[in-house]
Amino acid sequence: MEIHKDTSKNKSIHLVLVPHRDSRGELRKYNEALFTKGLSGVYPFPLVALLASLSRPLNRDELKNITRSIRKAAGKEKISASDAGTVCFPACENGMALFGPRLNIDIPGDFSNHSQKITALFSPIILGSFLIPKKHEYLENTTALSDLYGWHLQSGSLTFRACAVANLFWRPVRTGKNDEEICYKWKIGELCWLPRV
Repeated sequence: MEIHKDTSKNKSIHLVLVPHRDSRGELRKYNEALFTKGLSGVYPFPLVALLASLSRPLNRDELKNITRSIRKAAGKEKISASDAGTVCFPACENGMALFGPRLNIDIPGDFSNHSQKITALFSPIILGSFLIPKKHEYLENTTALSDLYGWHLQSGSLTFRACAVANLFWRPVRTGKNDEEICYKWKIGELCWLPRV
Protein backbone atom coordinates (compact mmCIF):
# COMPACT_ATOMS: atom_id res chain seq x y z
CA MET A 1 0.00 0.00 0.00
CA GLU A 2 1.28 3.43 -0.84
CA ILE A 3 1.73 6.13 1.77
CA HIS A 4 0.97 9.66 0.65
CA LYS A 5 2.83 12.59 2.16
CA ASP A 6 0.90 14.13 5.03
CA THR A 7 1.42 15.81 8.38
CA SER A 8 -0.30 13.17 10.52
CA LYS A 9 1.26 13.03 13.98
CA ASN A 10 0.67 9.27 13.91
CA LYS A 11 2.77 8.61 10.82
CA SER A 12 5.69 6.46 11.93
CA ILE A 13 8.75 4.61 10.66
CA HIS A 14 9.91 1.24 11.93
CA LEU A 15 12.66 -1.27 11.29
CA VAL A 16 11.29 -4.71 10.45
CA LEU A 17 12.57 -8.22 9.84
CA VAL A 18 11.11 -9.72 6.67
CA PRO A 19 11.23 -13.53 6.34
CA HIS A 20 11.63 -14.94 2.84
CA ARG A 21 8.25 -15.32 1.14
CA ASP A 22 8.57 -19.13 1.13
CA SER A 23 8.63 -19.01 4.93
CA ARG A 24 5.49 -16.94 5.26
CA GLY A 25 3.08 -19.54 3.81
CA GLU A 26 2.35 -21.16 7.19
CA LEU A 27 1.50 -17.84 8.80
CA ARG A 28 -0.64 -16.77 5.84
CA LYS A 29 -2.69 -20.01 6.13
CA TYR A 30 -3.11 -19.40 9.85
CA ASN A 31 -4.32 -15.85 9.29
CA GLU A 32 -6.80 -16.91 6.61
CA ALA A 33 -8.19 -19.62 8.89
CA LEU A 34 -8.74 -17.12 11.70
CA PHE A 35 -10.72 -14.72 9.54
CA THR A 36 -12.66 -17.57 7.87
CA LYS A 37 -13.78 -18.70 11.32
CA GLY A 38 -15.18 -15.29 12.13
CA LEU A 39 -12.44 -13.30 13.82
CA SER A 40 -13.40 -9.64 13.61
CA GLY A 41 -12.51 -6.30 15.11
CA VAL A 42 -8.80 -6.58 14.30
CA TYR A 43 -6.60 -5.00 11.64
CA PRO A 44 -4.34 -6.77 9.11
CA PHE A 45 -0.60 -6.35 9.43
CA PRO A 46 2.17 -7.12 6.92
CA LEU A 47 3.89 -10.47 7.54
CA VAL A 48 6.97 -8.91 9.13
CA ALA A 49 8.45 -8.70 12.63
CA LEU A 50 8.89 -5.33 14.36
CA LEU A 51 12.43 -4.70 15.58
CA ALA A 52 12.66 -0.96 16.34
CA SER A 53 11.02 2.43 15.98
CA LEU A 54 12.96 5.02 13.99
CA SER A 55 13.15 8.80 13.89
CA ARG A 56 14.11 8.65 10.19
CA PRO A 57 14.54 5.84 7.63
CA LEU A 58 17.79 3.91 7.81
CA ASN A 59 20.06 4.15 4.77
CA ARG A 60 21.57 1.17 2.96
CA ASP A 61 24.82 1.15 4.96
CA GLU A 62 22.93 1.28 8.27
CA LEU A 63 20.70 -1.58 7.17
CA LYS A 64 23.74 -3.64 6.16
CA ASN A 65 25.36 -3.11 9.56
CA ILE A 66 22.19 -4.31 11.24
CA THR A 67 21.96 -7.42 9.03
CA ARG A 68 25.51 -8.39 10.03
CA SER A 69 24.68 -7.89 13.70
CA ILE A 70 21.55 -10.05 13.48
CA ARG A 71 23.34 -12.78 11.52
CA LYS A 72 26.16 -12.86 14.06
CA ALA A 73 23.66 -13.14 16.91
CA ALA A 74 21.64 -15.88 15.19
CA GLY A 75 24.74 -17.80 14.09
CA LYS A 76 23.99 -20.99 12.19
CA GLU A 77 20.68 -21.50 13.92
CA LYS A 78 17.43 -21.05 12.06
CA ILE A 79 15.03 -18.42 13.33
CA SER A 80 11.85 -20.16 14.47
CA ALA A 81 8.54 -19.47 16.18
CA SER A 82 6.63 -21.36 18.82
CA ASP A 83 3.88 -19.82 20.90
CA ALA A 84 1.88 -16.71 20.13
CA GLY A 85 2.38 -13.40 21.85
CA THR A 86 1.75 -9.68 21.67
CA VAL A 87 3.81 -6.53 21.66
CA CYS A 88 2.59 -2.94 22.01
CA PHE A 89 2.45 -1.09 18.69
CA PRO A 90 2.45 2.71 19.14
CA ALA A 91 0.90 3.70 15.81
CA CYS A 92 -2.45 4.89 17.17
CA GLU A 93 -3.45 7.13 20.03
CA ASN A 94 -5.99 4.50 21.10
CA GLY A 95 -3.26 1.89 21.61
CA MET A 96 -2.83 -1.37 19.71
CA ALA A 97 -1.08 -4.68 20.23
CA LEU A 98 0.54 -6.73 17.48
CA PHE A 99 -0.42 -10.41 17.76
CA GLY A 100 1.43 -13.31 16.14
CA PRO A 101 4.10 -16.00 16.56
CA ARG A 102 6.92 -15.11 18.92
CA LEU A 103 10.33 -15.49 17.24
CA ASN A 104 13.20 -17.14 19.12
CA ILE A 105 15.67 -14.29 18.56
CA ASP A 106 16.74 -11.40 20.73
CA ILE A 107 17.91 -7.98 19.65
CA PRO A 108 21.75 -8.07 19.68
CA GLY A 109 23.37 -6.05 22.46
CA ASP A 110 25.12 -3.69 20.02
CA PHE A 111 21.98 -3.07 17.97
CA SER A 112 21.34 0.51 19.03
CA ASN A 113 24.96 1.45 18.34
CA HIS A 114 24.37 1.08 14.60
CA SER A 115 22.26 4.21 14.26
CA GLN A 116 21.15 7.18 16.31
CA LYS A 117 17.86 6.97 14.37
CA ILE A 118 16.73 4.03 16.55
CA THR A 119 14.40 5.48 19.19
CA ALA A 120 12.94 2.30 20.75
CA LEU A 121 13.26 -1.47 20.53
CA PHE A 122 10.37 -3.94 20.43
CA SER A 123 10.32 -6.92 22.78
CA PRO A 124 9.35 -9.67 22.35
CA ILE A 125 9.89 -9.98 18.59
CA ILE A 126 6.51 -10.90 17.10
CA LEU A 127 5.96 -11.95 13.48
CA GLY A 128 2.86 -9.93 12.69
CA SER A 129 -0.50 -11.56 12.10
CA PHE A 130 -2.82 -8.67 12.99
CA LEU A 131 -3.27 -5.68 15.27
CA ILE A 132 -5.64 -5.99 18.21
CA PRO A 133 -7.31 -2.76 19.42
CA LYS A 134 -6.88 -1.82 23.06
CA LYS A 135 -10.50 -2.65 23.91
CA HIS A 136 -10.68 -6.00 22.05
CA GLU A 137 -11.89 -8.93 24.15
CA TYR A 138 -8.78 -11.03 23.38
CA LEU A 139 -6.12 -8.44 24.07
CA GLU A 140 -5.63 -9.69 27.63
CA ASN A 141 -5.95 -13.36 26.73
CA THR A 142 -3.99 -14.31 23.62
CA THR A 143 -3.84 -17.94 24.79
CA ALA A 144 -7.62 -18.10 24.53
CA LEU A 145 -7.41 -16.57 21.07
CA SER A 146 -4.93 -19.22 19.92
CA ASP A 147 -6.96 -22.01 21.54
CA LEU A 148 -10.28 -20.75 20.20
CA TYR A 149 -9.10 -20.97 16.62
CA GLY A 150 -7.07 -24.14 17.09
CA TRP A 151 -3.68 -22.70 16.19
CA HIS A 152 -0.60 -24.34 17.61
CA LEU A 153 2.68 -24.19 15.77
CA GLN A 154 4.29 -27.60 15.69
CA SER A 155 7.99 -27.57 16.48
CA GLY A 156 9.89 -26.55 13.37
CA SER A 157 6.80 -25.68 11.32
CA LEU A 158 7.78 -22.02 11.02
CA THR A 159 11.53 -21.69 10.60
CA PHE A 160 13.75 -19.70 8.28
CA ARG A 161 17.33 -18.53 7.74
CA ALA A 162 16.71 -16.32 4.71
CA CYS A 163 15.38 -12.95 5.82
CA ALA A 164 15.93 -9.25 5.30
CA VAL A 165 15.55 -5.99 7.15
CA ALA A 166 13.75 -2.93 5.81
CA ASN A 167 12.15 0.37 6.74
CA LEU A 168 8.38 0.15 7.28
CA PHE A 169 6.45 3.38 6.73
CA TRP A 170 3.12 3.32 8.58
CA ARG A 171 0.17 5.61 9.18
CA PRO A 172 -3.47 5.35 10.26
CA VAL A 173 -6.07 6.96 8.00
CA ARG A 174 -9.48 8.18 9.14
CA THR A 175 -12.33 6.82 7.06
CA GLY A 176 -15.62 8.66 6.71
CA LYS A 177 -17.18 10.91 9.33
CA ASN A 178 -16.77 8.61 12.29
CA ASP A 179 -13.46 9.29 14.07
CA GLU A 180 -13.51 5.75 15.42
CA GLU A 181 -13.20 4.26 11.94
CA ILE A 182 -9.55 3.87 11.02
CA CYS A 183 -7.70 1.95 8.36
CA TYR A 184 -3.95 1.65 7.98
CA LYS A 185 -1.61 2.23 5.08
CA TRP A 186 1.94 0.99 4.91
CA LYS A 187 4.88 0.66 2.60
CA ILE A 188 7.92 -1.56 3.04
CA GLY A 189 11.17 -0.06 1.77
CA GLU A 190 14.00 -1.78 -0.06
CA LEU A 191 14.97 -5.15 1.42
CA CYS A 192 18.50 -5.65 2.72
CA TRP A 193 19.13 -9.40 3.07
CA LEU A 194 21.06 -10.97 5.91
CA PRO A 195 24.42 -12.38 4.78
CA ARG A 196 24.71 -16.12 4.29
CA VAL A 197 25.80 -18.22 7.25
